Formats: sequence, structure tokens, C-alpha cells
Amino acid sequence: MTKLIIFDLDGVLVEAKQIHYDTLNQALKEIDVKYVITEAEHLSIYDGLKTTQKLELLTKNKGLHPEFHDDIWYRKQHLTIEAISELQPDLQKIEMFKELRNKGYKLACASNSIRRSVLVMLAKIGIIEYMDLIISNEDVKNAKPHPEMYWKVMSMMSVLPEETLIVEDSPHGLLAASRSRANVLRVDNPKDLVISKIIRKLEETKKVMSIPKWQGGKMNVLIPMAGAGSRFQQAGYTFPKPLIDVEGKPMIQVVVDNLNIEATFIYVVQKEHRIKYNLDTLLNLHLCSTKRT
Repeated sequence: MTKLIIFDLDGVLVEAKQIHYDTLNQALKEIDVKYVITEAEHLSIYDGLKTTQKLELLTKNKGLHPEFHDDIWYRKQHLTIEAISELQPDLQKIEMFKELRNKGYKLACASNSIRRSVLVMLAKIGIIEYMDLIISNEDVKNAKPHPEMYWKVMSMMSVLPEETLIVEDSPHGLLAASRSRANVLRVDNPKDLVISKIIRKLEETKKVMSIPKWQGGKMNVLIPMAGAGSRFQQAGYTFPKPLIDVEGKPMIQVVVDNLNIEATFIYVVQKEHRIKYNLDTLLNLHLCSTKRT
């Protein structure tokens, strides 16, 4: 049974992605326009990462000298605080959090933003008082897509992954949530986050947990997942087909959940996908007795 709901901030509770994108680009432009991140680059590479990670990638991808990192970081944070100070109370989110609190759920926020930005945004939209715990990128050693942030929340709230629902939107955030082994609800943006969607996901989680797995002795299940997935690439998906989100879960997890059997699963994967998306970790988090080929 779900006891804890953890919300990402940017793109889930607050429409702040554009703010972060614009303020970083403004700070970069003050150094040199050649370092500006295009929308396509943002969606495919930088979305969901903290600012220091983005700057490290810009050094690698565009030759940004590391001596500029600190100046850009401070300038970006200053511009961001100025922008988010204009946010207004979100009455729909306030009512949603009141209802979830009345239903007895513990509520937390885990964001890749710095703590000051997180606190200002939650206060401005009017829901900070409903949070039992708030974790920023300054509270962990490893930011998303590492799952440390979500593990820390669960540990501090004395809740197990199977008792937790994480609400995320970006590829890096979804990967962190999946790696934590908690239940995951994907939303497209803050307008997509409504109480009915959360309740429906909580009910689905109850049903999955209540169905016992079929046991038939020792069994090996071979799952080929090495296809190119060209149709999905053409449609604009950045993850390979098996990792595409289906109602808050990677597609491969949905497949195995639907099989609902105790077995040793053997996955045939592309070597490139295995390395790039850390499939060993991802598959082992979701499934026990796993082999990769």
C-alpha cells in the first residue's frame, strides 16, 4: 500500500523548465553566444540535469572553459530567483495537496534545483506547508539520474520503495525514479498533474501488488529487446523503445509485470544501449534473477 508520494518540482509542480532554460542561456550569452543551448539540444541532452552537470557537458560538447563555470552558475541562479519571484499561488495544486494530506499520504519534494530555488517556488505556489520533506541537489552527493535523492527521501520517511509513488516528467528524472524501484507516475507538465490521475495510479499499484506471481519451478524467459526502434526515433522519442514510458513505467517493465511469473529473465540488448542507458542497473532494479546478453 502506498504511504509516500514524492514529487519532482520543475515540470511537475511548477512550469519552471522554461525559466531555467532561459536564464541559463542568458548567462551563457553574456560569455559567448556560441555556448547557448538550442531547444533540440535541451530536450535530447540537458533536460532534467542540474546546472553544474549542464556546464560540464557544455565544456565537453562546446568547449566552454571551466574557468567560466562559477560565474555562469551564480549569474544563472540570480536570474532564476528574479524570475520565480513572480510566480503566483496555484489554487488547483493547493486543493490537490490538501486532499492527499487528508487521505493520509506523506508528501515530499525532490528536485535537482538548488535549495533556495526549491523553497521559493514551493512557497510562491502555496504548497510548501504540505510538504513533510524537501530535498534539493545540495542535500545529496549524486543528483538525478542517480536515484540517491529518492532513496534518501524514502529512508528519512521510513518507507519502502513499494510503498512509494514518484511523480516525474523528464527523462533523467524518470530514470532516477525507475532506478529507485518505487512506483512511478509520468506527467507531461504541471497541468497534466491532477488528483484523478494520482488516485488512478494509486489504485493500479494496489492491484499489481495484490496479484501473486505464477510459480512453476525453474524457468528461463528470453526477451529480445535489441531492435533499433526506428519508428519511435522518427516520432521524436529520445529513449530506446524498451525504456519508453508506458503509464509511468519503462516499456520493458510493463512487459515483465504482465507476465507475472517467477523466472530468470534473459535480455538480448544492444551493446550501445547497455552502456549508454546503464541497462544492467536498470534491469536489476526492476527484476530479480536477471541476465543480460
